[in-house]
Amino acid sequence: MKRLGIDARGIDTGPGAGIAHATRELVDALQESAPSFGVELVVYREVMSGSQLSSRLMRDRLDHIFVPSGAVSPFIGGYVYPWVHDLAIFRHPEWFPQSFWKRLLTTRLFLKGLRRAKHIFAVSEDTKKEIEWIAGIDGPRVTVTHQGIQRSSDVARDEVQGSEKYALILGTVEPRKNIAFIDELWGDVRRRFPNARLVVAGRDGWGNVSTKNAERVENVSDAERDRLIANASMLLLPSLHEGFGRTALEAMSHGIPVIASNKGAIPEVVGKAGVLLQPSDREGWIRAITDGFEGRIDGQAGKEQVKRFSWKNTARIILAKIVETW
Repeated sequence: MKRLGIDARGIDTGPGAGIAHATRELVDALQESAPSFGVELVVYREVMSGSQLSSRLMRDRLDHIFVPSGAVSPFIGGYVYPWVHDLAIFRHPEWFPQSFWKRLLTTRLFLKGLRRAKHIFAVSEDTKKEIEWIAGIDGPRVTVTHQGIQRSSDVARDEVQGSEKYALILGTVEPRKNIAFIDELWGDVRRRFPNARLVVAGRDGWGNVSTKNAERVENVSDAERDRLIANASMLLLPSLHEGFGRTALEAMSHGIPVIASNKGAIPEVVGKAGVLLQPSDREGWIRAITDGFEGRIDGQAGKEQVKRFSWKNTARIILAKIVETW
């Protein structure tokens, strides 16, 4: 039986967001599917340095390692398989709070890890194109997996009416998420729909992001996250770029209407099941949000779109390719 190491360091240290959240769910799916591919997984979850992980891998005699964060530690030898989420830092360094020299080191190490990889997995076609263009890697060396979703069918939708209705933005509060754009236009939304509420749920990231017209919810647990989504009138995803667009997938699984940016991989996730807009189209966003509050956007199409995404399918794509290229 083939033995595969998983560099899942730190994914159990808290609820997490984005990559940590997706990694936890993917690891569960990999563990379930691995035996049918003749693979034994050795998952390293605890927090440790790259050199410490390297020592553990050598002790355990593992030389094939899957890296779900996408960032391959320079200390790890052997055959590596990174799962890449986003390369936005290369095109828009201003979105990331690093000094020039730290960013230079980080990006060079990231590219080095990709170029020595046995095979690369990308969460979207958009990310695959970025890998090919920025890292100069041939398309056959990159496989698109998408992400899946753990459906929360046991979360009941409350009876929400009138002033209790709200639009939800979910995720880390930072400039790339374009939250200030929605916050600024919210006064016009309220003029058209006086009871409109904007809820921004997620931890503070970096940068001076205005949320003066929003209700903030920080340190959101998985259960609270599901409740907020299930009871929202709509989910807003105005990001300037996303490597995937997980929050849209979560909202669609509950049948919640999605109004989203048409940038990055978001159109791949939303498809025709939501409203896609330029992230700077002020009047378009105001009209769409008003339509959402007035019940003129049907969220049920999202439930069909979500059926295209499955952690089981993602895990099987990854395991099949690793076994093929072993």
